[in-house]
Amino acid sequence: MMKVDFEKAYDTISWSYLEDMMRRMGFSDIWIKWMRACIFNSSMSILVNGSPTVDFKVGKGLRQGDPLSSFLFLIAAEGLTRMMHRAVDLNEYKG
Repeated sequence: MMKVDFEKAYDTISWSYLEDMMRRMGFSDIWIKWMRACIFNSSMSILVNGSPTVDFKVGKGLRQGDPLSSFLFLIAAEGLTRMMHRAVDLNEYKG
């Protein structure tokens, strides 16, 4: 039996893992570059007393509700699925 806490797992996924998975899945370099830009070069403002602040850069990562979250989660999960299938094929995991 295997149990995965996907919430914790997703919070700790490295960009290099996601980038590697996208390459293995056939994503072009330009697509990967766009994804990196969305994750690492984001800025936002917040409302203070109903007025927006000046834009500021945010740290790397996705914000809650970001539409990319689901997409990147599926890419990460696909990698886990491939690893599990390979382990079963090599008789390293039975389940």
